[in-house]
Amino acid sequence: MLTPGKLDQIVEFQTVTLVSDGMGGSTETWATVSGAPTRAEYIPVRGLERIEAGKLSMVTVFKLRIRRYSALDTSYRIIHNSKTYRITGIEDFHREMEMVLHCSEVA
Repeated sequence: MLTPGKLDQIVEFQTVTLVSDGMGGSTETWATVSGAPTRAEYIPVRGLERIEAGKLSMVTVFKLRIRRYSALDTSYRIIHNSKTYRITGIEDFHREMEMVLHCSEVA
């Protein structure tokens, strides 16, 4: 259940947009989505360690509970505490008017 007092984290949702490069082509860039929720409840899940290119790296995995935003899908990304995260899954609770987003850090 969504409790407004627990929505204590500030988040920003971004989606890919095409911007003209001035030479007849376009470039993909990320743009902030207006109208998307800006407050969330942080739900820790776990941290994972893995080896990539011979180096140990830490991957943060967590969930965010937000007010329902029907346009949201896994192509969006999240900015939280100046870090970028991808949405790996979405639990949409229509009745409760909330969503739980499964997130992991973008490497």
